Amino acid sequence: MRKLDLSNYNAKGRVPDSGNPGREIDAEIPFYVKTSIINLLFIPALQLSGAEVLRQNILAMKLEACKDEILLEEEEWGRIKKSVETFKGFDRNAVELVRRVLEAPIVEVHEKPAKG
Repeated sequence: MRKLDLSNYNAKGRVPDSGNPGREIDAEIPFYVKTSIINLLFIPALQLSGAEVLRQNILAMKLEACKDEILLEEEEWGRIKKSVETFKGFDRNAVELVRRVLEAPIVEVHEKPAKG
């Protein structure tokens, strides 16, 4: 299984300075990881069939139900990875998102012994 960090992070950027027209100031803007991954699951470049879009939606609902991290089956992680690798147009703010997906650590899952 793969563990994926879904917690948001701050992306750095420059925004207009409302007190000084024509100038910019440094700012930190929240980057919404979970929302970004869910959007990537449905990009047109994936050319999803009807069955595939239904499977993607099941994965999207699983992501929506999680808070800050999720354990994914290899097949689920593979679909997210394929979305990230297929999408064109990332900017510098997405570097952390892409790193988290492509470098999601493999974790061993052990079943608890049955009581009784």
